[in-house]
Amino acid sequence: MRRYLSIIITSLYVTTFLTSCSSNSNLPFNQGFVPSCAGINSTGNSTNELLLDCLDGSGAINFYSIKGPIVVNIWGSWCEGCRQEMPYFVELYQNKLFKNGEIKLLGVDIEESSRQVGVSFIKAYGMSWPHLEDLEGKTKILFGPGAPVTWFIDKDGKAVNKHIGAYTDREQLFTQVEQAFGVKL
Repeated sequence: MRRYLSIIITSLYVTTFLTSCSSNSNLPFNQGFVPSCAGINSTGNSTNELLLDCLDGSGAINFYSIKGPIVVNIWGSWCEGCRQEMPYFVELYQNKLFKNGEIKLLGVDIEESSRQVGVSFIKAYGMSWPHLEDLEGKTKILFGPGAPVTWFIDKDGKAVNKHIGAYTDREQLFTQVEQAFGVKL
């Protein structure tokens, strides 16, 4: 009887240990998803047109008609700097000013071999904000030939700042957002 009781208790300990080690509930990382672009303010009037499809497939937005305040991050899954800085953007998006919609965040996925490559990157890196896509490279005229690039667009649709290259730390990104929009994160 003692032997059976010992086996049962050992089995319970092993089961508890294994399930607690395999659970994702304690991890700080969440799987990303691709939301709709419906929350992006694109009511501005512009004589220029640069239509970019929403990565979720819901339609297209004229980039020149976007109004902020909005942070626009141009990225590609093939870009080492983009992979390095993405945790800072994930953290930025958790800030209350982004969560309550006072400031928006928009990604632009460029030059992927397919839409699915971008979607897989979003999921793997825990991104949960809207994204546009440019598979053909038509944004090179506006953004330049590489990534990452981050734009800061004000409520009137004017670019008030631009950062070329990867952010090297959290503070660098957060400070630039605060300066661009006159807020405290």
